[in-house]
Amino acid sequence: MSKATLLIVEDDPLQRRLIKENLEAEDYAVLDASSGKKALEIIKDFPVDIAIVDYKLEYETGIDVIENMLEQNPLITPIMVTAHGNVENAVAALKKGAYDFIAKPIDFSEFLLVIERARERQKLRKEVKQLQNTLEEKFSFKNFIFASPKMDEVALLIIKAAKSKATVLISGKTGTGKDLVARTIHYSSPRKEGPYLALNIPSLPETLIESELFGAEKGAFTGAHERKIGKFEAASGGTLFLDEIGDLSSQIQVKLLRLLQEKEFYRLGSAKPIKSDVRIIAATNKNLDKMMEEDKFRLDLFYRLNVISIHVPQLKERKEDIPPLCDYFIRKYNKKEGKKIDGISAEAMHLLMQHSFPGNIRELENVIERAVVFCEGSDIMISDLPLDVKEAREEDLISDENLSLNEKVARVEIQEIKKSLNMTGGVKSKAARALGITERILSYKMKKYRIIS
Repeated sequence: MSKATLLIVEDDPLQRRLIKENLEAEDYAVLDASSGKKALEIIKDFPVDIAIVDYKLEYETGIDVIENMLEQNPLITPIMVTAHGNVENAVAALKKGAYDFIAKPIDFSEFLLVIERARERQKLRKEVKQLQNTLEEKFSFKNFIFASPKMDEVALLIIKAAKSKATVLISGKTGTGKDLVARTIHYSSPRKEGPYLALNIPSLPETLIESELFGAEKGAFTGAHERKIGKFEAASGGTLFLDEIGDLSSQIQVKLLRLLQEKEFYRLGSAKPIKSDVRIIAATNKNLDKMMEEDKFRLDLFYRLNVISIHVPQLKERKEDIPPLCDYFIRKYNKKEGKKIDGISAEAMHLLMQHSFPGNIRELENVIERAVVFCEGSDIMISDLPLDVKEAREEDLISDENLSLNEKVARVEIQEIKKSLNMTGGVKSKAARALGITERILSYKMKKYRIIS
């Protein structure tokens, strides 16, 4: 991997020079700035990969600088430098988008390890961005919406799987988007010109699954009035997605194993082997480890399928993905329903962020579709949400004992911003001065919390 371009934001010239010299000794290209303003000018003109930002600057905090940087270029990976033992500052920086932090006095051995990890993350983010810009529109990463670190890991595995010919096993609860992961792998692989076929195994009676997969000759069984081409044959040169592979019978498991080993199979009623160049991607919401212990799933088949393993986390484990997913679904159903809804009120979004979403992304999509239908204004309000989302009353949701620290801070920020805007007649410059922040940061927070002045 080529060396990254680093930016040091530090107002102490001695510290700045010391850090720069040490990093240049490691063959990094290093830029430096004495303030947030100069840093923003630099990232506008130069392709900065990693920003090393001191927490305590002369006229601002490093957190403000990181927020402004990420607003200007979301692909930058920030690292916060903070005073030794000041954990609160470090945690606050991580919540605002910093990748990691390092304490002063700087241990350069440890510092270089942090930068190495940041480079790996930066490489992933660039690959994802490149894929977003090059894949076909319908099944590209443009429809693979995420903002959470957990989905960064999934995206990396998708990229690796797309470059490979290996079988893939996708695990995750119902509604997490396993089919979308499979489609994205196919349409970003060399097989994208070939067919993509999917079979939901539980949707078919067990008696039909074998002929659906392997095909059948005329007269092979009662009702076989003509030759049937199976999915393995039809998907040759492309990808076959087997959804809920854990529901496959032991008899079909043996035949699937043979296909994976020999690259050939037999139609029902035929003794002639058929070669098939098909890539198998399988998915399951079941615990295959437990099924193997109970002899319900073949160990040898599992290892054939599980060459590349991708686990898609539940939505409740990646709540950062809810706002961008909501934006995507609003645009989708605006078009379908002929609406012009701008977004979601801060209060309604707060409720969505508290909901557990047992149905995962599928449930969130249904909630937003319903809300778009019911919404009569420019923003989705609490009244537009279904009863199961609203059943925990707003007063209960915002009580201190039910909120995480991040949620408490968000609630206070929303309240104070609205209060300042009301007092200043909606004039942002005055409201920002009253709050002790810049107008740029106020605009960013208003956008973040969907506050309309």
